[in-house]
Amino acid sequence: MEQDKPKYRQLKEYLINLIESNELTRGYKIPSENELAEKFHISRHTVRRAISELVNEGVLITTQGRGTFVSNCPKNGRQNLIIGVITTYIGDYIFPSIIRGIDQVLSENGYSIALGCTNNKFDKERQCLENFLNQDIKGLIAETTKSALPNPNLELYDEFSKRNIPILFMHGSYRGYSASSIYEDDVEAGYLATRHLIELGHRKIAGIFKIDDIQGHARYEGYFKAHKESGISLSDKRVLWFDTDDLQYKFSRQAGDMIMEFLNDSTSLVCYNEQISLKVIDIIRERGLSIPERLSLVSFDDSELAVASEVKMTTVAHPKEKLGIEAAKLMLKMIEEGDGIYKIKMAPGLVVRNSTGPAAG
Repeated sequence: MEQDKPKYRQLKEYLINLIESNELTRGYKIPSENELAEKFHISRHTVRRAISELVNEGVLITTQGRGTFVSNCPKNGRQNLIIGVITTYIGDYIFPSIIRGIDQVLSENGYSIALGCTNNKFDKERQCLENFLNQDIKGLIAETTKSALPNPNLELYDEFSKRNIPILFMHGSYRGYSASSIYEDDVEAGYLATRHLIELGHRKIAGIFKIDDIQGHARYEGYFKAHKESGISLSDKRVLWFDTDDLQYKFSRQAGDMIMEFLNDSTSLVCYNEQISLKVIDIIRERGLSIPERLSLVSFDDSELAVASEVKMTTVAHPKEKLGIEAAKLMLKMIEEGDGIYKIKMAPGLVVRNSTGPAAG
């Protein structure tokens, strides 16, 4: 066996070569774990990993109590290469761009994607995970669901790990759960948004943040950091938290009076994303007030919504398609190399438009 490759990969290649040369034919029982471990002077754990991956790839099949056999499926089981991709939403906002980036890289490397959508609900996440556990996927890219809360589905993620199926989280990770992740630097994003308003002379800066996703906490941290750095006191009355379940009614037009009361003593606003920002802009303009003269607003993500209305939003741009591309590249690396926990943090950038201006007076 070659010395410059991980031992489990060397064993995989050895078994595949035996199959392709017809020394091991379809339905043939391969040597036991003990026999392979002794033959190549490697641990049973290493043997088990190689066999597990070949089972996942459709090359081998394990029968309880009987052993492991060469699959009756076509020899090149790796022709059907699928990566599971779970996002909180699919058809709108920034998600089509992220999925497009993932698909671009994977398709170039012979993989296809199977999509799942959680609507940021744990029950839906469980359904997606159970569905993928019943499919022959080679890896899982999952956007975290309500990532600031304890997750009841971690045992399902454990099952992927037991099957040596690599997991890559997007936009965060679950507390206390060891897995690779790729995400925007949301602390820096919150800092850039708030610092921009401070540089325009604003001192009464309101903030709207999402409480059940870790991105909301991180953006609030950057908001707090900019206040502290500039010596501006931070008041609880200027911070409004919302979660997935109360989004619709808390920012409906019927809730306009509450939003206006919240913003009454502020000259500017850092708003969690453009979906919320657009609702806030509609409420303000319905009352005959103007942006940025009455309220300067900075949002996040630079989605199509940022320029969908007459007010073009100043925003902190999310990497979107680039994040999808890098996520797919990292997943291929994880499939190829097997071991390792990776953390990739992508830098945001401020895009200045006409929703921000100097503080009045």
